[in-house]
Amino acid sequence: MRSALILTMLLAAPRMSATEVLKARDAEVRALLPKPGDELSPSKRDQIESVLIRTVDLDVMAKEALGKNWEQQPPAKRKQFMQAFRSRFKALTGDQIASYRESKTEFLPEQKDGGDRVIVPTVLVVKGEPTHVNYKMQPTGDSWKIVDIIIDDVSTVENYRASFSKVIAQEGFDALIHKLANKKS
Repeated sequence: MRSALILTMLLAAPRMSATEVLKARDAEVRALLPKPGDELSPSKRDQIESVLIRTVDLDVMAKEALGKNWEQQPPAKRKQFMQAFRSRFKALTGDQIASYRESKTEFLPEQKDGGDRVIVPTVLVVKGEPTHVNYKMQPTGDSWKIVDIIIDDVSTVENYRASFSKVIAQEGFDALIHKLANKKS
């Protein structure tokens, strides 16, 4: 009976807001960071990368970045692209870990972004320099996922779309997959 009551309470509990999801991610990453002067081990880096990208809906981000090019690809090509995109995104995210230790994040009030999406505006301060980072998020299951990251008014998805479209137009879809899979940070 007691476990049924606990389950009922959990199911009835309101889901975290998009901002709360990002704050929890931020706290988890900061708890995993090594102390100043300590080396970041490969296993700790993997843990932090996983925490950072766990709240990103890479499928939505990749499909929106490809636009019409997504629908034009057969399932096997889409799968190859997604593997390369995930790997590249994870590597880029991991490259930011060092500056994370020296940063402070200020969370501003959420804004509606049409439909069920919201924008979580933040100010990321690294070495005294503020950068405005807005996270476009949408509900997914019982949580929220990032579907775009807008840094100083520049959309990551739009940036990817322009870059991907150019490569596809000049060299083809296979070349895009190859470039993503083989690009070093």
